[in-house]
Amino acid sequence: MLGHSHVIIGAAAGVLTARILHADDLAGALVAGAAALVPDVDTPESTFGRWLPRWWHALTPGHRGPTHSLLFCAALGALAYEAQALVIGRPPASWLLTAAVVVGALSHLAADAVTDHGVPLLWPLWRGHLGLPWPLAFRTGSWREHLATTAVVAGTLDWAYGLHRVVAPLLAGHR
Repeated sequence: MLGHSHVIIGAAAGVLTARILHADDLAGALVAGAAALVPDVDTPESTFGRWLPRWWHALTPGHRGPTHSLLFCAALGALAYEAQALVIGRPPASWLLTAAVVVGALSHLAADAVTDHGVPLLWPLWRGHLGLPWPLAFRTGSWREHLATTAVVAGTLDWAYGLHRVVAPLLAGHR
């Protein structure tokens, strides 16, 4: 998926995570939205990949490699936890930072898994790419990507904020 789709889907996952943890929705959305961009550090064109030196990209096997795996998401979560523990001590006052980082990165993997390239979810145990089969999978940047992103946002708004309670009376008035 495209970067903006990853941010939007990651932010939606962050809101859901914050709701489950009884934490701040905005903090969850910001952290998870940013974390949703991290798996693309394996490509020099990505938001965070542009900040890395050329030698980094020479070490990576290319896009949708190890950074698109469950192991990478777990490592990011451990890094977020350790960074938080270093700054404010153990145990962290809130699990939101760690959870939002993991959920944001996992949302990236889930979003890429529905495209026609899939992801190496089980790397290094298995290097094959997992994803939706044809014709369910779609191309990055297609109208189906935008539809899927919109559906995730609508579902999140409905679940987190009861959007259906606002929309239903409006629709009933137009009958």
